[in-house]
This record gives sequence, structure tokens and C-alpha cells, in this order.
Amino acid sequence: MSGGRLLLPLGLVAAMASASWSWSQLERARSAAPSASQVLYLPSGKYLKVTAMGHPEVMADLIYIWSIQYYSNYEAVDRFKYLDHIYSQVISELDPHYIDPYLIGAMIMSIESGDHEMALKLLDKGIGANPDEWILAFDAGFLCYDKLRDYPRAAGYFEKALRSTDAPNVIRRLHAEMYNKMGDKRTSLEYWTQVYDEAETDYVRDVAWRHVHDLRIEVDLESLRQAIGAYTRARGTPPLNLEALVKAGLVSKVPLDPEGSPYAYDRRTGEVRSQSRFKLRRKASA
Repeated sequence: MSGGRLLLPLGLVAAMASASWSWSQLERARSAAPSASQVLYLPSGKYLKVTAMGHPEVMADLIYIWSIQYYSNYEAVDRFKYLDHIYSQVISELDPHYIDPYLIGAMIMSIESGDHEMALKLLDKGIGANPDEWILAFDAGFLCYDKLRDYPRAAGYFEKALRSTDAPNVIRRLHAEMYNKMGDKRTSLEYWTQVYDEAETDYVRDVAWRHVHDLRIEVDLESLRQAIGAYTRARGTPPLNLEALVKAGLVSKVPLDPEGSPYAYDRRTGEVRSQSRFKLRRKASA
């Protein structure tokens, strides 16, 4: 009984000893010279696991702590040379479910090193190993949105984040808005309408309504203008009124704007506009 109780502590001590050796090697390399070429190029975490004596998370912890110290050393020249290897091949292989290194590693890669694709590669690895952790997909989505302005990619990541039952509702709003950024106002309207219908607070309901309001106007105007254009091309003259579009089978009905007002139509120019003002951009009705 007592012998069995000693197995875990002895294994843990051995793992810590192995991890401490790796730490000392890293520290020796870090202090030897500022050049990244002096940094110890550790083998893959898959191989380090062999020396971890069943406790790879201990070694992952120590290397992660070292990495934060090393990559914050602004005097080190080319300190990002082994950045991808340390996070993607060492720490994440030692403990694939250790979330913090994915987040901090991606932050260093994106903000400090300026390599957004390297950061996304690391986050993708974390997402693959931890599909229920919404924060990883959210970080990737926000990076695509904020830094790359890659809205389709951002929407995909936000969608992955929303698969987690713990995902905060704010991600739904970001996801809906990405389609507006892409120019897909109809899909954006659908998602914003869902946010509005399922809002649990007055604040979220108000925010969602402002988006639904403006997008509804934009979608209606787009549909009406397309129908007016088709009518004019077919008959050589703009329709007498918007009801003529219904008779021609170009729209199912003449919509009212979100405030219940009819859209204003000028037959001389063929233009149609909303009589209600936009709520978000505070611009004149188009």
C-alpha cells in the first residue's frame, strides 16, 4: 500500500528533474548571447514526453514560463526565430489541452512578431485539440476581423466558437456583423434577427434592433431597386408605382420599412428611398 503511494510522487519528482534540466538548458542558452541562434532548439514535445515520466504537463508549464520571459526580452536579437517551434511543436505537444500557451503564443506571434498567419496556425492546432474551448476560435476570429480584415474567415471562426455551450452571446453579434462586412446583408439580417428574437437583456435587444432596422431597409431597397431595374429594362419605362412591381410578378408585395412607413418612390427618376432614418450610421435616408 505504502509502496504504491510513493509511485506518483517519485514519478513527479523525476519529471520535475527532467523539466528542470530543460529549464537550465534554456536559461543557459538565453543568458549566453542575445542572438536567437543561441536558443536551445528543443526536440519535439512528442520526444520530450518520454523523459517526462508521465507528467508532461510539468515540463510544459516550465517551458511555457520560460518562453514568456524569453520572448519579452527586447534586447534579444531575432528572438522570434524559434517561436513557432517552441509553442507549436514543444509546449502544445507536451500538453495539447493547456489553453494558455495557445493564447499567449498567438498573441506574441501576432502582436510582437507581426506574423498573423503563424498565430492562426497555432490557434488552429489548439482548436483541433480542444474543440469545446470557445476562446481559441474567438481569438482566431477576432484576429481575422481586427488585423486581417478577412471577414469570411472571421465568420467561420466565430461559428466554431458558437458551437461551445459556454460561448458568450457577444460572439453571436460579431458573427452576424461579419456577413454585413462581407456585403451579404440578407444573411446578416437573418442572424441579427435571431439575436433580437432571443435577446435576454434590454441592452442586447436594443443593439440588435438597430442592426435589424438598418439592414431591413437596405435589403428592401436593394430588392425594390432590382425589381424597378428589371421592369424598366423589359418595358422601356419605369413603373407607374411600386404596386406595378407586384402585378408584374417582380416582388411578392410592396414592403413597409421597419417603422411601418411606405418607401418613397419617384417615377421620374425610378429612385426609391426610405422615409425613416438609419439608426446606426445616422446618415440621410437613401
